Amino acid sequence: MAPVLFFIDAPYGRFAGTLGANFSLPGKASWFIMEAVSPLLFLSSVILTRPTWTPFQMILTSAWLVHYVNRSIIYPLRATSMAPIHILAVVSAVVFNGLNGYTNGIWVGRHSNSVYQFKFWFGIGLWAAGFVSNIYHDTLLFKLRKKSIDKNTSDKKKRYSIPYGGLYNYISCPNYFSESMEWIGYAIAAHSSLPAYIFVMATVSNLFPRAIRTHGWYKDTFKDYPKSRKAVIPYIY
Repeated sequence: MAPVLFFIDAPYGRFAGTLGANFSLPGKASWFIMEAVSPLLFLSSVILTRPTWTPFQMILTSAWLVHYVNRSIIYPLRATSMAPIHILAVVSAVVFNGLNGYTNGIWVGRHSNSVYQFKFWFGIGLWAAGFVSNIYHDTLLFKLRKKSIDKNTSDKKKRYSIPYGGLYNYISCPNYFSESMEWIGYAIAAHSSLPAYIFVMATVSNLFPRAIRTHGWYKDTFKDYPKSRKAVIPYIY
């Protein structure tokens, strides 16, 4: 799937409508449905395994739920507006997030490990840094979108501006970088969790191609776009 995403834009956000607007659903409601599936199935799966709720299990469960409460509820509430999302993207996300939440929840419920080791807290620290970075860069984008809405323009390209601040000074998609950082950290903390490492690969395979497309869109749309800015990894890629 990842190679395809280098050439076909997933139909949401600035690429909404690329597969036909007639099959798109309201942005905020669709986003909630897409994202809420994961924490619901994760928590249900953990509970069904009857865990002993060790510190390891509680911390990993909390990290998962905190991320997805933000993504499914707080994020769309903070957003000034969200573009319609193609039904294909909604269905695909629901299926993936459901399976992902279920498999990771089952693993956490059935496994435990010591939290008194460097690897665990390094992973949690990386997760926390990615989470905070995600919220910070979301805030920068929300401020830009509010200014664009205040201009009341119907021109899609005029509704977007060049973002600055934080990692936006170095890359076009700090949100994708931050989310990847979160789940890499989670996988490290989860120690030997195969579902967590599969999730990392799926996240990178999805977000990095989209970052490349977004980077190209910015360069094509804004002739004064900073030439030194990379797509998703500062100074590298």
